Parts: sequence; structure tokens; C-alpha cells
Amino acid sequence: MLYEELRKSLHKTVIDLYQKDLIQLNSGNVSARASAEHLAITPTGIPYDRMTPEDIVIIDFGGAFVEGLYAPSSETPMHIAVYKNMPKTAAVVHSHSPYALAFATVGKSIPIICTEGLAVRGPVPVAEYACPGTEAQGRVAVQAMKGPPSVTATLLKNHGVLSAGSSLAQAYSTACRIEMAAKVYFLALQIGTPDILTEKQINEIRNVYSSKKPSP
Repeated sequence: MLYEELRKSLHKTVIDLYQKDLIQLNSGNVSARASAEHLAITPTGIPYDRMTPEDIVIIDFGGAFVEGLYAPSSETPMHIAVYKNMPKTAAVVHSHSPYALAFATVGKSIPIICTEGLAVRGPVPVAEYACPGTEAQGRVAVQAMKGPPSVTATLLKNHGVLSAGSSLAQAYSTACRIEMAAKVYFLALQIGTPDILTEKQINEIRNVYSSKKPSP
């Protein structure tokens, strides 16, 4: 079986997302670069609680089937568009997390009001609407993430969330933090007007965090 370890890692990411309710049933999808020629991606139509590592599909960057038991995700064109236009991307998580999806449906960006928002490197933008399952969905996502400012995730209008990472772990972590930021923002709006962190405050936080990173 091709890319056995990557399939296991991708499957674990899927299960973690499922257990945190960031994806439900068979909605949402995850992919990762397997090589310069190949991409690993979740299959279409398989409930996450029944999915196994062997179910992960291998395709090439033209979308052609290489190996697997099922057809690749219906969102494959979106994933491929992200990889082609953001060459440093190693993994993509597309979630349907409810609080973030709520903001996506009203076209409202999520500002940085707490440290969770720092994972995206800026306010979470809303991509223009494009039909799910199409390359156009990927193109508008890339356009939104390239900013300015350049960020690592975007809300997909009326659809969900897309996060791009330099690893599966980073793409997963960003998806989790976006949902937390969306939930906090939603709850804060019920109480009053949230205070949005200024650029000066954000830079101060980043400087403090970076100074605490262990030396190699």
C-alpha cells in the first residue's frame, strides 16, 4: 500500500476532528501532500466513524486516481487548487465546525479578540462564494488567504472553513483554534461589543511567545 504512514497520520487527524465535532458524518475533508506527484485525501461518502487508514485515497495533482478503495472526496478540485497556488502548503483541512460556519453564512470575518486568533496570523477572512466541489472554490479560498494580510485559513462563504498548513498537525491545530475563536466571538457578541486586539497588542503577544520558544 502506498504511503502507509501518511495514511495513518491523515486518518488520525480525521478522527481527532470528528471527536471534536469539527466534522460530522461524512462532511468536511482532509488531505496532505504525499510526494511531488501524489496527494492523499479522504474518500467520498464514507462516515468518519467507519473510516480506516486503508480508505484514504491517493491521487495525482491532476486529480487522477492512483490507489484506494473508494473515489476521492468531492472537494478534491478545491484541495488541488490550494496546493497548486500555495506551493508551501503540505496539508489542508476543510471543516464544517458550527460556530465558524455560522459566521461564514453571514459573510462576517472573525477578528482577533483572543490568542486563538493568532494561529491564522490575522483576522479570519471570508472567501467569495463559489460552488462547493469545484476548482473555483479553491481559487477564491487562495485569493482570500493571500490577503492582504496573508493568512493560513479562510471561511468559505455558506460552506465552512479551510485551513492550510505546513504539516497535518498545523492545519489541524488551526482548524481547532478557528472554531474556538469563532465561539468566543459569538458569545462575546451576546454580551456586548468585543474589544479587538490592536496591531501593537498582537505584536507584543507574538514577541512574548517567540521569546519563550526553547533554543534548538
